[in-house]
Amino acid sequence: MPKNTLRGRRRALAGSTVAAATLIATGFAAGSAIRSPQQVAADAAGPGLTTLTTPVERRVLTSTVLLRGDVTASRTVDVTPSSKEAQAIVTAVKAEQGQEIRPGRVILEVSGRPLFALPGTKPAYRDLRPGAKGEDVAQLQAALKKLGHDPGEYGGEFGAGTKNALRALYEAIGYEVPTTGDDQALSAAQDRVTEAEDALAAAQGSGPRQEGRPATTTRRAEERLERARRDLAQVRARSGPMLPASEFVFLPAFPARVAATQAALGAPVKAPLVTLSSGRLEVKGSLNPGQRDLVRKGQTVRILSETTGASAKGTVASVGALVQDKDTGVSSHPLTVTPTGALDAELAGSNVQLRIETAASRGEVLVVPVSALFAASDGTTNVVRMLPSGEQRTVPVTPGMSAGGMVAVTPERGGALRDGERVVISRPEDDEPAPADGTASARGAGR
Repeated sequence: MPKNTLRGRRRALAGSTVAAATLIATGFAAGSAIRSPQQVAADAAGPGLTTLTTPVERRVLTSTVLLRGDVTASRTVDVTPSSKEAQAIVTAVKAEQGQEIRPGRVILEVSGRPLFALPGTKPAYRDLRPGAKGEDVAQLQAALKKLGHDPGEYGGEFGAGTKNALRALYEAIGYEVPTTGDDQALSAAQDRVTEAEDALAAAQGSGPRQEGRPATTTRRAEERLERARRDLAQVRARSGPMLPASEFVFLPAFPARVAATQAALGAPVKAPLVTLSSGRLEVKGSLNPGQRDLVRKGQTVRILSETTGASAKGTVASVGALVQDKDTGVSSHPLTVTPTGALDAELAGSNVQLRIETAASRGEVLVVPVSALFAASDGTTNVVRMLPSGEQRTVPVTPGMSAGGMVAVTPERGGALRDGERVVISRPEDDEPAPADGTASARGAGR
């Protein structure tokens, strides 16, 4: 056979072999991609249902009411200092919002004059001037003594000792002590004394006693001098160092804090310029009217700050009458919580969670989710216990207190249920419940 013919047949055979192999591979791939209707349905059904269980717990079951509250001091005072200048300007800010302040510390300046706080339960309402009398003067005297400037007088009358102590306080904080501004009246009173002294000297004679001078003239001069000296003493008593109402505030407890401030260097004074909080920190909240019957004075409260992670215990101090918010129109009961111990000062002004314990079980009880309970046809309430082997057994129980989706249960008729065992809360089937005699259920417990 010629070589060319043999070579052509070989090429044809090779081509046929490749085509056949390609056809076989294509057919295999196509067969793999084809699925029966039954297979498609099975794939679409997804994985089978699973029986869900949860452990039984032994603990004190508590019922709680959740709400929010703001941490604030027991007393707040708004202060807006005035000024003798045409426009009151903030010239220094020495305590920022949230900062702690002590008695006598300067908080800010308005037109170059200081504002500071002193201890005292009676609010400041007037200038305290020499000669003034009252409880507020007694508070000032006690405060000066605590700050190391003993006035030596504590009866509530503003005398010379209080003036000296007040002058010492202003020197300590670095400011000129304000005065009553009675310089002209004081000078005039002093001049009248001098004139009366000269008149008396003239009546008595500057040299040897003049013969025949009437005794009445000398007596009248002496009386005028006595009156002038008395008037001078009165002017002196009501003049000198004073404490303007614009430069101080009485606070009932320290340390106090700057709760809020609008003070900015160089800015005009706006009311309220600064809000000071004083006294022990407490929490103010608003109780929903639907929760009013659940909450009463003396109940335990858990205070939680999600921001810092700090927590503390407290008690409900008061629940107020229903009030309506003017802005939102929402009605609520004002609620005050008093911490058992002192709250961290950093929490002042923050919003916290309040968990009020409205009821609690008597000691530890077995607790399961409410979803674990089911009622049988005989009227009993049951749970289904899941054994380690996977078997399910019905345990009759008596339900007790419920709270937060959990319920206290007591096994009945010798049923066994222990802390840490698992009970069924959801099943893929809804057949008859597992036998209570301990035999295994073939298809799981039903509700």
